[in-house]
Amino acid sequence: MTKQKSAEKKIFIAYRNIICYNYNVMRLRKRIAIIVDYLETEYTNRAVEGAQNFLKKHNAELVVFPIGTMNAVNFNYEYQNLAVASHINSNNVDGMIFLTCTQLNNVSTEYLRMYLKSFSPLPVVSVGCKFEDIPSITISCKRSMCQLVEHLILTHKKKNFALMTLEGESQEARERENAFRQTLKKYKIEFDEFKKIYGGFTYDTAISALREYRERNGKFDFEAIVALNDEMAFACLDVLKMYDVKIPQEVTVTGFDDEIRAACVTPSLTSINQNVEKQTEAAAKLLYKIINGENTSIKKAISSYPVFRQTCGCVSPKDTTGVGIGIKGNKIEASVKNIMDFGLNKWYANRNNFIQIIQHYSTLQAEITLDSLRQRINSDLISYGITAAAICLFESPVSTERFDFFKFPDKTYIFSAFDKKNNFILSHNSEKIYFDPKSKMLPDEIFSSMDGMYVCTLFNNSLIYGYIVYRPGDYDSSVYSMVCKMISSSIANAVTFSQAKNKLKKLEKDYNKICAVSVTDELTGLLNRRGFISISSRILETAMNSGQSGLVLFGDIDGLKKINDTHGHAAGDRAIKNEAELLKKTFRSSDAIARLGGDEFAILAAGLNQENFSKLKDRLQVYCDEYNKNSGEPFTLSISIGSAPFGGKSGYDINSLLEYADSVLYKEKQKKYGFKFKGRK
Repeated sequence: MTKQKSAEKKIFIAYRNIICYNYNVMRLRKRIAIIVDYLETEYTNRAVEGAQNFLKKHNAELVVFPIGTMNAVNFNYEYQNLAVASHINSNNVDGMIFLTCTQLNNVSTEYLRMYLKSFSPLPVVSVGCKFEDIPSITISCKRSMCQLVEHLILTHKKKNFALMTLEGESQEARERENAFRQTLKKYKIEFDEFKKIYGGFTYDTAISALREYRERNGKFDFEAIVALNDEMAFACLDVLKMYDVKIPQEVTVTGFDDEIRAACVTPSLTSINQNVEKQTEAAAKLLYKIINGENTSIKKAISSYPVFRQTCGCVSPKDTTGVGIGIKGNKIEASVKNIMDFGLNKWYANRNNFIQIIQHYSTLQAEITLDSLRQRINSDLISYGITAAAICLFESPVSTERFDFFKFPDKTYIFSAFDKKNNFILSHNSEKIYFDPKSKMLPDEIFSSMDGMYVCTLFNNSLIYGYIVYRPGDYDSSVYSMVCKMISSSIANAVTFSQAKNKLKKLEKDYNKICAVSVTDELTGLLNRRGFISISSRILETAMNSGQSGLVLFGDIDGLKKINDTHGHAAGDRAIKNEAELLKKTFRSSDAIARLGGDEFAILAAGLNQENFSKLKDRLQVYCDEYNKNSGEPFTLSISIGSAPFGGKSGYDINSLLEYADSVLYKEKQKKYGFKFKGRK
């Protein structure tokens, strides 16, 4: 062990002893998990804030677990987010709050009930869905929805209504729709079922649904559209504006949720405030009492209230303050901070943050091993204002299919970690810290407190690489969502590159040991056909086992026969040798590059896609142009290349892939030479 590593180890041991002592003291604090769907939604941010309001007063910790949409049908690998929920057990937390209302688009209430029950004996509180045998905090929306619809009927004289809702099972949507229908019935207004529009509770789906309605009917044949959440209402506003429909003069629009945007859009949106913060604050209070063994009611309903604004005509169109009107005519002021959050300053800040992410992501797409990534990842995370983070990686990525509960592997290690509060950073030279993730989410010595931490799965397609535990800074939550995706992609690329590099080293070692027949092209030093077929077959076998994709490339030098005929075979050999050097300069050291014979070259590039291949072709052309300018040779050097993707339906047979790439090359030649090109040679 080097002196530097020895000193670092002593420092870490001292830090660990301090943290372990602090952890044992801090762990006396209650720790609550809150399961949300996505980081970037306003609902999540407000829900987390509400739970924190109560828990901070009671010296308890809150850890956030974003699990995405359960049983999502539109996103192939969305289920991977759910893996981190397997950490929610008595070893890591004392209880759990689950925002069940966000999950009902794709699963039934009974499915959710059974899922929550599976965490037993851990105390659980549901927010949104009401269960008879599970403590639940619900929103009482019937009264407020009735008040909103009644207001449209009596104050604004609306009689012709459309309803935007969603298909599927959702307690909230059903309760809101029932209240809507009951109010119409009370005032003897018949609802036309053809004006029930399914917006899916999402902006994009609602946009499509309303456009389809307009195309089908030729017009918007209603006076008011009641959307059962704000996302769909915002979509209604945008589509109606697109068709030059005046709001609220021609069509009134209302939502439900009273998101911050409701007060900031133009016109400002009439909506129903469902007191999200109060819901999760009540959930935290209820859970805290249950954990402490106190007798308490296991069900509570939080009241909601309508806020009337410009889209129903209650606020002047000249008003820019976002003010709303309550049911009793009282003014409901919009938060100045909220309006600023949607102002230009916030927009520019987010824009610059996204540019920063894109630039970071671009630099991480180069050839980078896990060791290289480990050297920089802490500083990258700190640059986004993250105050503490630990990246935990499995020894080998885990390939999965859809699951309800993820089974962690036996062994995980801390890839990187830091905590600015305690001036701690795990050096990239430090020995790896291994632990069993089934027993604990993190080793005790990493953080003294888990309060305010987010736990996210690190995955790429069907492979789970591990997870990240981090405490965000002041950036917008959507930035941190993108950062997690960037880290996942970077780790996937680094793992793939490291594996390919190690595999190539092993193959080269095997070659040096057992190769009785030469696999090297004498002229260029590249692999020859035999070597390429042998090595590529092994690489493709590994790729098939890990589900990896990439490209097989087939190329030939343009006009080599003419070079030989005009300038002699010595010039032709120089052209071949120099083209080989340019190929090695263009492609990665982990790619298998070969001269198959004559003017033909082949390359196998694991992890390469068509977009990046186009960039490589451009780079190769630049190298050829530089060579032609400076070489002093009487000939011009260039090459045409065809590509064949491997993986999935394309298969992994090297001979078939070469044949397909050759056919693509033929088409490339035709494009380049037009009708003058009579054959590939």
